Amino acid sequence: MFGKLLKYEFKSTAKWYLLITLIALGLSVLTGIIAGSSSTTIRSWEPDTMQMVAGTLGVLIFGGVIGLYLSNYYIIIRRFYSNLYGREGYLTWTLPASPHAIILSKFVGALVASLYCLFLLFLSGFITMLVMGAVIGQDLSPVFSIIAEAFSHSIVYWMIIWWIFTTASGIFLFYVSIALGQLFQNRRGLKAILFFFLLCLVLSIIGTAVNPARNTNDLLHLLYDNGNMEEWGTLFIPGLIYEVIKIVSMYFTVHYISKYKLNLQ
Repeated sequence: MFGKLLKYEFKSTAKWYLLITLIALGLSVLTGIIAGSSSTTIRSWEPDTMQMVAGTLGVLIFGGVIGLYLSNYYIIIRRFYSNLYGREGYLTWTLPASPHAIILSKFVGALVASLYCLFLLFLSGFITMLVMGAVIGQDLSPVFSIIAEAFSHSIVYWMIIWWIFTTASGIFLFYVSIALGQLFQNRRGLKAILFFFLLCLVLSIIGTAVNPARNTNDLLHLLYDNGNMEEWGTLFIPGLIYEVIKIVSMYFTVHYISKYKLNLQ
């Protein structure tokens, strides 16, 4: 049953992520054209023109990144709430599936979608550079060589693992906030938002002690004194353990509320 639920999850969100993909790729092409065209004529521009073009590029890049992630999180939150605690919840909880299967299908679908958005972000940047290189007529392959070289260091893979675990805990933070809001009879949405910010504050304070990037001096010491970035990986282990504890704790909280405290009225 889990497989069927997951398949339905992907099928239900496919059209939205297709639209997001088309918009992201369109913006990346537009950004590449503007950036490439600007680089060839920038010396003859007036200061006002330079500011306008720089502002346009900034809006396209920053707005595209923020829009991509906000769209993803909106879809994740909306589907979880509407399918489990909204009007569709009556149908969802009558399916011949355990609460574990229902919750995990939502989570896996959300995590895969988030990973896809990260891939789409890198793909958009890659396309932007290709278009920019084509416009200015220069070979930008050395830039890609530098990026490829970065993946020869294990620190990059530690960072990817760190991102996956923090994204997973972030998804469950949304889920547990929504679930806690359902414990009340009225203004559940408002209380879910309050729980979200409260949990963010508490967990961030605790997480500061195990954040791998908390001690910049340690990172610089490893880099400049030892000249070996591979040793940075060990700094991620306490943080990853903390993220696992968060994920497990929030998952079973959502499961307990959904199974024993569910109130769809």
